[in-house]
Amino acid sequence: MMFSSSRPMGHYPAAQVKMATMTLATVQMELARQKKMPFSAEAYLDVLNRLLEPLAIVQGPMGLRTWLSEVQYFMGLMQQRSFSGRPLMPRERQVLTWYSTQWRALRGGPCDMGRPEAQIVLMSLGELARF
Repeated sequence: MMFSSSRPMGHYPAAQVKMATMTLATVQMELARQKKMPFSAEAYLDVLNRLLEPLAIVQGPMGLRTWLSEVQYFMGLMQQRSFSGRPLMPRERQVLTWYSTQWRALRGGPCDMGRPEAQIVLMSLGELARF
């Protein structure tokens, strides 16, 4: 599920923040597990997608910065894979293109993908999917 906030300024009820905090802890554990496993672009992108909303709720605008750091780490893994001669499978290319397009379309609140740093990272993901 992609992030869509009815609260564009990032003001959330305490119950929603508490739920997001628990979700964030779970997703961060799964992200740590993904980093230890053999690289799978599709699985890693799924975790990154689920990480965005709880980070935005819990950390506000700084959550996007944290999330972009994780996306950049993912891009580094993609580059390592490419340099070792293991190209992306067609399904991985499709998923990578879809996620970068969806993330670029997000606007408003702490998950504003219109920010220049977000655009640079997400356009780079789109470029990686072509090779």
